[in-house]
Amino acid sequence: MHITVDARGIPCPRPRQMTIEAIRLAKQGETIVVLVDRAAARDSVIRVLKAFQLPYKSAKKTGCYEIHITREKLWMEK
Repeated sequence: MHITVDARGIPCPRPRQMTIEAIRLAKQGETIVVLVDRAAARDSVIRVLKAFQLPYKSAKKTGCYEIHITREKLWMEK
């Protein structure tokens, strides 16, 4: 199962906030897919993922960026 965060057309910092909320709601092992259409939003989300030490893959698709996150135990939960 996965959670999709469609933040296309939404200005910063909202995509980052939506991603953090999805991380909180996701169960360990779940995948979160974040869709953004601005490089600044992508970079902001990636900074959060690095701070949370979560694995991710980012790819540019037609008209948007797609970020796949694997929800693992957060460093603060260990």
